Amino acid sequence: MNWKTFTSLFIFIFAVSDTVLLSEDNGRYTGPISRSEKRILDGKTEFQKSGTFPLEWKLFFKGKQGDFVVFYDLNGDEIHYRYRRNKFDLDAEFFVKDLFPGNPYRVKGEWIGYYFYSVDERGKRSSLPTPKKIPADPKEFSDRQSVPIFKLIEYIEVRTDDLLY
Repeated sequence: MNWKTFTSLFIFIFAVSDTVLLSEDNGRYTGPISRSEKRILDGKTEFQKSGTFPLEWKLFFKGKQGDFVVFYDLNGDEIHYRYRRNKFDLDAEFFVKDLFPGNPYRVKGEWIGYYFYSVDERGKRSSLPTPKKIPADPKEFSDRQSVPIFKLIEYIEVRTDDLLY
């Protein structure tokens, strides 16, 4: 490959990558979950105002942690979904076997509580969360560090109908 061909190829790749980056701003394909989709912080704000927290979310799957599957939104905030009663619940393991890290899902659940990271008198946040049951204290639950806990009812993979070329 000579220098002229290499330069032409580099300019072409730069132009294509620049177009892809600009396409997010032009209202084209931005991913399987729209940027306008409700975030967990929006749900906490809604809870503070109306006392209700959404039960259905479009989130990305992060992984399993004990008896929970963890999902996150575009901001990186998490929701934990309890999917099994204990480590011997093989039916629940079969239920979540198709979840793949990084994939987007529409997740439904029953809100059962939240993790709250308390702050001591020195202003230092605890590294271990305190599990709390609902009804939630609006001040504690609206804290950015609190993590909602749901019982997993259903999940459906979000797929796009857009053609990518």
